[in-house]
Amino acid sequence: MKRDIIEQMSTWQNREDRKPFILQGARQVGKTYILKKYAKDNFPNVHYYDLEKYRDELLPIFEGSSIDPIEIIKKLEFISNIEINIDNDVVIFDELQAIPRAITSLKYFYEDMPKLALMAAGSNLGVVLSDTPFPVGKVECRIMYPMTFLEFLQGTGEIAAYKFIKDFKNDNRIDDIYHTKLLNLLKIFFVTGGLPEVVDVYRKNSDSLITAFREVRDRQEQLIMHYERDFSKYSGITNARHIERVFRSIPTQLSASSDKTSSKFRFKDVISKGFRSYEDLADPIDWLAKAGLVIRLPIIEHPAVPLKQAVDENRFKLMMFDIGILGAMVKLSPQAILNHDYGSYKGYFVENFILCELVAYGHDSIVNWQGRTSEVEFLTETREGKIIPIEVKAGINTKAKSLAAYIEKYSPETAVKFTPKKYGKTEIIETYPLYMAAVFNR
Repeated sequence: MKRDIIEQMSTWQNREDRKPFILQGARQVGKTYILKKYAKDNFPNVHYYDLEKYRDELLPIFEGSSIDPIEIIKKLEFISNIEINIDNDVVIFDELQAIPRAITSLKYFYEDMPKLALMAAGSNLGVVLSDTPFPVGKVECRIMYPMTFLEFLQGTGEIAAYKFIKDFKNDNRIDDIYHTKLLNLLKIFFVTGGLPEVVDVYRKNSDSLITAFREVRDRQEQLIMHYERDFSKYSGITNARHIERVFRSIPTQLSASSDKTSSKFRFKDVISKGFRSYEDLADPIDWLAKAGLVIRLPIIEHPAVPLKQAVDENRFKLMMFDIGILGAMVKLSPQAILNHDYGSYKGYFVENFILCELVAYGHDSIVNWQGRTSEVEFLTETREGKIIPIEVKAGINTKAKSLAAYIEKYSPETAVKFTPKKYGKTEIIETYPLYMAAVFNR
């Protein structure tokens, strides 16, 4: 499956002052696949090393007294019995977090062996880096997220739908035939989410939606168990229980926020009685965010540029990194999604989808705005330092009273609504169909 990250890899490869390339992201977002595919398509020889799978054999190479790149390459050649041409070949260190000293070695590869194309990936790299010196300024880091809806369309062979969104201009008219099909495809994406392994399961069984969705949910449940096993692997048994309870509480927290019984993440009794404050849960929440499994959405009252300066550390929402995993966690049936009937999950389910899309497209300063009686789901900041308010509506009633209140109070140049309706535009507000986050990003 083609991923947008490939364009960034191509830019990296062609730089004169090329640094080691690190691809970060949660497990199962497709890092290993895309690294191997890009390397195979663009280099004469690929030397791939899984530092987790072959940790016992590879650990001595990095844990010795020296991490000189020349010595490391010699030892890798000796172990694999394959010569590495540093001028033309590419070396891949996968699961980089398994050997923290390998992270440190990247600095010396950049300084002492700049000709070598070195790529690396790490699943829980953010977690491990809290205790490991990072080669700041000596590497190029990119984060890979689950597939966007546009990538999903391309990966499942819906090329006509993919091209329609890709080529859409903001003055185009959307006929019912396009709008209906794109909404139906979006509902399927709400079931599968963007984890490539899950999308591939759907693709292989798509002749029968019943079979496909059953297999999709089964695979998602397996992945959730794998994620939870990772908790203890990288944090210890006691901390793992706390992390798991925070992880499992997120849908309930979102539901409470959506029905207005709570405006933010509630700390009381998430782990057990006695854990009542942000300080009690800060470490588990931080762990999940660094592992890429949750998206932390700060809540602000008074927007200002830069948005991050208005953030209160203990006021936030936590959202899931993948819409399909969220659906599996709350046992939301695929049929309910196809019927556009999310029950108590209706509001936050679609909000979570839009947030995942915005993050994947590089919006890294996103906050939630809450006034005295109003709430706008997202504020994002442009490169020019302008704040754009974004309202998200899941249902047919798309009147945005909170967005109107924000506009009246702060007079933004542009405001955005995501709704199930077709594209439209007024003097200030642009209304995008839910399936067109890619168009808004442009």
